[in-house]
Amino acid sequence: MKILKKPQPIPPPHTPFPNFFTKCKCWAVSTILAYTIFSIPSNASCLDIISFKQYSDLNTLVPSKIDLTKLPIGKTFQVNHSQFTLQFFFNNRDIFGFIFKRKPNVGIIAHLCFYRSCEESPYDLRNVIAKPFEPPYAKTFFSIKFPQKLQYNFQGLEFLPHK
Repeated sequence: MKILKKPQPIPPPHTPFPNFFTKCKCWAVSTILAYTIFSIPSNASCLDIISFKQYSDLNTLVPSKIDLTKLPIGKTFQVNHSQFTLQFFFNNRDIFGFIFKRKPNVGIIAHLCFYRSCEESPYDLRNVIAKPFEPPYAKTFFSIKFPQKLQYNFQGLEFLPHK
């Protein structure tokens, strides 16, 4: 008496042990994934991320005329002027900021001052960060780069309306 067996699939010739390799791949992938998840600390990053929207409640209010030598490092600052509202971050060289609102007929000038009191000096630097009557009037990013090959640092900063 002959017993008939159900036909078994024949593995392709280049993989003699398909079940072994499939199990091995799953094991290797799961091991690498588990190692990656559990071995990297959650606070590992090489740069601090600064978001003006994220820290909008944690900013420090400052007047329009600022002594840069007394600003704490790593904070976001807010200027509330009657003509505009903006936030900025200063990294001891460059200024990065976000204009929240401004009147359409008013532009904004950033005046980097040689003296802390922001009195006029030939070494001052004035940058127009928003021109009057030119959109956008709100939610605008700006940056002021420190000039290269400059032999001195600025000690004051002033945000002025520009008409």
